[in-house]
Amino acid sequence: MAAGSGARSYKRRQWIVNPPLQYRFIGVLLLVLFMLTIGALVSVYLALWLTLRTFGLVEDPLAVSLLTTVGLVTTLELLLIAPVVILMGVRLTHRIAGPLVRINAALLQLAQGRHDVHITLRRGDSLTEVAAAVNSLAESLRTRR
Repeated sequence: MAAGSGARSYKRRQWIVNPPLQYRFIGVLLLVLFMLTIGALVSVYLALWLTLRTFGLVEDPLAVSLLTTVGLVTTLELLLIAPVVILMGVRLTHRIAGPLVRINAALLQLAQGRHDVHITLRRGDSLTEVAAAVNSLAESLRTRR
């Protein structure tokens, strides 16, 4: 949300701006990914094992090798997807945590009587309505003074 032509645009200097919020969100994402992977691994492993038992292939080395390969591939997928989930979690939370930090700083300045506050958010950031309301409040306080 840029205000007029004189508004500064902000560039990301850091991605972790509110560690408790962002780490908690990423932890939940990783937990969900882990639980889904475990569920998929158990269901695929169980389905293959029951199929092997049904057709009497439990002692067949090729069939057991196939079962082991499925488990290893699923585990490898978890290890490859986890960093992507972490990066997506940081990116998603940054669009909320960044504006929250900026809005909180502006509100603290307003509480201290400094009314020359103006919040400028980056393109794609969330909470633009809240930032606009804070900007409107600051403008209203400036004109009353």
